[in-house]
Amino acid sequence: MERESEKCFKKFRAHIEKHVKIDESEMERISVYFAIKRMRRKTVLLEPGNICHFESFVVSGLFQSSVLDETGKVHTLNFPHEDWWAGDFKSFSTGSPSIMRIEALEDSVLLEISKKSLDELLVKSLPFAKYFRILSENASMAANDRIINQMSQSAEQRYEMFCGKYAAVKDRLSQKRIASFLGISPEYFNQMDKRKKSESL
Repeated sequence: MERESEKCFKKFRAHIEKHVKIDESEMERISVYFAIKRMRRKTVLLEPGNICHFESFVVSGLFQSSVLDETGKVHTLNFPHEDWWAGDFKSFSTGSPSIMRIEALEDSVLLEISKKSLDELLVKSLPFAKYFRILSENASMAANDRIINQMSQSAEQRYEMFCGKYAAVKDRLSQKRIASFLGISPEYFNQMDKRKKSESL
């Protein structure tokens, strides 16, 4: 029977190989830099004001990354889930306090890596360095798209895009959390969702 650690790294390797090919010895070299972390639902991975000491690959589970404005309103940045990375890369890279809160919405399993270990791994493994560069480029483009969409598209259009991007987790999220991501009130989201469902009948 396959051990949990073997399952975790097997899944991580499958994700890496969507971008670059690696052999068994390369995966063994990569694996030693990561530690398995288990989190219970409703526990917090990162609190505002704390430094993000780890970047984490989500093996299983679901998280909400958000920031709180001066009025106490929650603004959701994303919902890291299986095959995503969770963390605040700015805080992780610079050692500065984070403004983000990252909470586990489900029991979750992560593979986490420290800044020192990541820096060393990027030097020692060229395939992983290429993989991480591709991820960084994709994340930058996604962030730009999110800003543009937030400014130029209607809530209905943003919801359509959300349903496509987060199809795997949409039904695992409350309306309130989705509304926070879209930047609208839960009441407006409820009306919009009802219209969408009636139109599809």
